[in-house]
Amino acid sequence: YYTTTLDTNISTLVAEKTSVELPDNSQVSLNALSTLTYNKNNWSKNRSITLNGEAYFKVAKGSKFRVSTPLGVITVLGTQFNVKQRNNLLEVNCYEGSVKVSYNKTTAVLKAGDSFLILDGKYIAQEKENRLNPSWINNKSYFKSIPLNYVLDELERQYNITVHANSIDLNEIYTGTFSHKDIELALKSITLPLNLKYRIQDNSVVLTRE
Repeated sequence: YYTTTLDTNISTLVAEKTSVELPDNSQVSLNALSTLTYNKNNWSKNRSITLNGEAYFKVAKGSKFRVSTPLGVITVLGTQFNVKQRNNLLEVNCYEGSVKVSYNKTTAVLKAGDSFLILDGKYIAQEKENRLNPSWINNKSYFKSIPLNYVLDELERQYNITVHANSIDLNEIYTGTFSHKDIELALKSITLPLNLKYRIQDNSVVLTRE
């Protein structure tokens, strides 16, 4: 008796995105610093994926499709949705069809435009959205009432930089968008609304209070 792991692992580096086609023609877009694992040989019987990071799924209709993250499980039949799992944050956005999210003893069914957000162990209600796909697909990161530390983490992932913000309250709430194409523009988008200053030094950014 022996087992063999025939899992396929796909990972992205800092500042890298990639697209993956699954055996059933389902499409996955993988955001920076994310890992996707699935079993190609067993796919027809078990459409199951493990995700660390963030991915946008366009799932071909068929049997149950399951995405497992360290914080929760998402189950669908055929739909379009985004899953973001970073540290103590789990966010699921449904863009088409319906999605079931299971987190601890909480289960929610999302329809198009619905979101599910767990932040530091707490469920946070979200208003309905009418976007057609996640902003990062279009090289922008969008945040709505999210603590600054999660925003800066994403900035580091998209630009391969280190952010030093020792004198800043990282629990401060940020709402806004930053570009993945222009570091100066991205920093202005984050710092101006919060009255912060930034200084770029080599591959580092230092944030200070004005």
